[in-house]
Amino acid sequence: MTPRVLCIVQDEAFRAQVRALLEASGFAVEGTGSGLEGSARALTVRPDLILAGVHLPDMEGHELVARLRCEKALATVPIVALGGAAADRDAALAAGADGFMVPEATPGAALMEEVRAVLAGKHERLPEDGERAALKAMSGAMASRLEAALNCERRTAARLAEADRLKGAFINNLAHELSTPLTPLSGYLRILLTEKLGTLAPQQRRIVEAMLQSVGRLTRIVDNLSDFASLQSGHAPLLDAEVNPDGLVDEVIAELRPAVKDARLHLAVHHGSGAPVRADARKLRQALANLIGNAVKFSPHGGEVLVEVAREGGKLRFAIYDQGPGIRAGELERIFEPLHHAASRAGDEARPPGSGLGLPVVRRIAEAHGGRVFVESPPRTQPLSATHHYTGSKFVLEVPERSPRDGPSPAAPGAQDAAAATAAPAPPPGPASSATMR
Repeated sequence: MTPRVLCIVQDEAFRAQVRALLEASGFAVEGTGSGLEGSARALTVRPDLILAGVHLPDMEGHELVARLRCEKALATVPIVALGGAAADRDAALAAGADGFMVPEATPGAALMEEVRAVLAGKHERLPEDGERAALKAMSGAMASRLEAALNCERRTAARLAEADRLKGAFINNLAHELSTPLTPLSGYLRILLTEKLGTLAPQQRRIVEAMLQSVGRLTRIVDNLSDFASLQSGHAPLLDAEVNPDGLVDEVIAELRPAVKDARLHLAVHHGSGAPVRADARKLRQALANLIGNAVKFSPHGGEVLVEVAREGGKLRFAIYDQGPGIRAGELERIFEPLHHAASRAGDEARPPGSGLGLPVVRRIAEAHGGRVFVESPPRTQPLSATHHYTGSKFVLEVPERSPRDGPSPAAPGAQDAAAATAAPAPPPGPASSATMR
């Protein structure tokens, strides 16, 4: 059986020379310049011999030797340390190396002799006093490196926290600057549609309506920017008010009616009836607009979208079904992460891109209310009273059902772990009433 040698040395040219020398003598050789990669590869390759440089870019040679000796699978694998100083020799042998040599600039007969000797059972050992001194020096050096790594980690964490703060401030300022001109623009377009300033020809009305639709889409993007920044920082208290869930859904769908018409979709709404609840109407409306807007955006022309409003077990649940391309199983854990764009199950790369903030905002709004959002793709269950089969995705926004007499929401942004976004859902209850729209 061909002996296998793993060469972990920083100098790439030297590794290539070692490979040529050993392969010419019947060895199989693998090489890397990284101690971390080398230790991982050693566990995979299970070599008959390891050549380890005493100075590597990511760790010292004696640290690598000590790391390898911690693995039971490598406990009997001989290790030869390659270095250039007496201190390096003592540290390597104290850490568990079986041999040490100062290699020539061009590896040759001396290296081959050392390799064969170690494979034959040669083991270099330090005297007891020397080993104790070497271990003490090695422990001190490793403690210093650990302290330096921890200090670097603290500085990095502080820089990341400051970068997050600046990013949040930038997004907030950007959203404010964008919303300032959008507000009068939307107002003036609505005034034009009232024809108080003059009668509009049919073509002019269509143009103004298209402009108003685009302004509405841009406003939702700006709202996502603002909500993401404020909810991410935890400085977005809920403004509790009395909310009619069915009416909230109807308002969102009314805004999306032009997009539904353009896509020639059939959109059905199953109302849940019941008394009003206590929630932040604007934020809940924004979350629903993101979810329903996504269903409309990714549905094929002529497809079906269903929005269900239901109450069960003290929970208010909004479920949105579609017949779109769906989401790959591996993406379900990540779609609620900021700036992530999921690929469809069909691998369709032509899907319309978005800002990457819509679903993260939905998750944070749900958590701010003490609830959650999750997705099934394809839906595990179909609506009880549905007349169509939904093959794409099912998004569910679920919040506690609090009556207007209840106090403010006890939850805070980020109170629940992100894993709640994909928790297993309960089957939806049947709808109380329904309405449809094309």
